[in-house]
Amino acid sequence: MKMSLQALCRIMLLVTTFMLLSHTAAAYTTIDSGDTVVIDEVIDDDVIVAGGNVIIDGTINGDVIVAGGTVEVNGNIEEDLIVAAGDVEINGMIGDDLRVASGTVTINGEVLDDVIVFSGDTVLADTGSIGGDLSAASGEITILGEVAGNVEASGEEINIEGTIGGDADLNAEEINISPEASIAGNLEYISKTETKIEEGTVGNNVHYYEAEYHEDEGTVSSVLSGLISYLALVLIGLIGLAIWPEYLEKIAAKTPESPGKAFLTGLLVLIVALIVAFLLFVTVIGIPLGLILLIALVVMFYVARVFASLWIGRHLLDRMGKSSRTMNEMAFGLLVLVLVSSIPVIGSLVYMVATLIPIGNIYMTARN
Repeated sequence: MKMSLQALCRIMLLVTTFMLLSHTAAAYTTIDSGDTVVIDEVIDDDVIVAGGNVIIDGTINGDVIVAGGTVEVNGNIEEDLIVAAGDVEINGMIGDDLRVASGTVTINGEVLDDVIVFSGDTVLADTGSIGGDLSAASGEITILGEVAGNVEASGEEINIEGTIGGDADLNAEEINISPEASIAGNLEYISKTETKIEEGTVGNNVHYYEAEYHEDEGTVSSVLSGLISYLALVLIGLIGLAIWPEYLEKIAAKTPESPGKAFLTGLLVLIVALIVAFLLFVTVIGIPLGLILLIALVVMFYVARVFASLWIGRHLLDRMGKSSRTMNEMAFGLLVLVLVSSIPVIGSLVYMVATLIPIGNIYMTARN
C-alpha cells in the first residue's frame, strides 16, 4: 500500500490547493463562461473559465482555473493551471505547476514545474515534457516523454518508455518498462509480478515488492473517490460564486424555508425530466435532445449540492458561533456533505435530500 498512500498524500495536496483558492478566488477578475469558450488573446491577469469546451490559444500571464467538459491548451499559461474536466489536452506551455482532475489527460506540450494528476488515463506523449515531479493516480499511466524530476504513480497499469531524471516509485497490477526507457535514479515498484528490466535502464538501485492486496484497498479507493468528488464540487462552487454570487446566495437561503415542498418539487422535476428524455429517445429524431436533457440533468444534480452545502456550512458555523467568508462556508459545507455521504444508507439519503431540495428551489424560483 506504499504508493497508494503516497498518491493519497498528493491528492490531499491538491485538496489543499483548492481550499486555498477559497481565500484568493476574488482576485481572479477575468471570467469567461459559455458552451464553448475560446481565448485567443493575451491576458495579463488571473483567469477563471467555465464552459462545455474550453480552448486556450492565446497567452495568459497569470494563474488559470478551468472547469469544463473538454479543455484544450494550445497557447501559453505563464503560471499555474488548475483544471477539472472530462478530457484535458495540453499542447502548449504551462509556466509553473499543472494540477488536474479529469477523465483523461494528455500532455503533448511542456510543463515547466510539477504535475499532479488524478484521472482515468494519463499520457505524457513523446513530445511532452515535465520540468519537475510527476505525481499521478490513474487507471492507466503512460510515460513516453521526459520527466526531469521524480515520478510517483499509482494505477492499474503503468507503461514507461520515456525518460525519468530522478527516482521512480510505482504501484500497479501491471508495470511495463521498455528497453528504451531511462530512469536516472532509484526504482521502487509494487506489483503482482516482477517486471523484466533491461540492464542499464535504471541508473541506481531497483527494489521490487510483491503486491499484497487486502480489503483495505477498497477503503483507499473510496477515500480517493471522495476526495476527487470534493475537489470537483469545490471548483464548481468557486466558479459559481465568482459568476453568480447573488443567485447562489438566494437559492441557498431558501433551503430551510419549505424543505418538504422543495424536495417533492425536485423529485417531480427528476421524474418528468426522465419521462421526457425517454419519449425523446423513442422518437429517434429526438435522440440528440434527449442526450442534451440527460446531460443537463446530471450537471444540475452535481451543481445542486453546492447550493445545499453553502447553507449547511453557514448554518453549522453559525451554531458554533463562528462567521466566515461565503467561500469558506461553502467549502466547509461540502466537506461535511461528502463525509456524511460516506455513511452506508444514511449517507445516500442525505445526498439525495441535499440534491433534490436545491433542484426544487431552482425550479420554483425560475417559475416565479
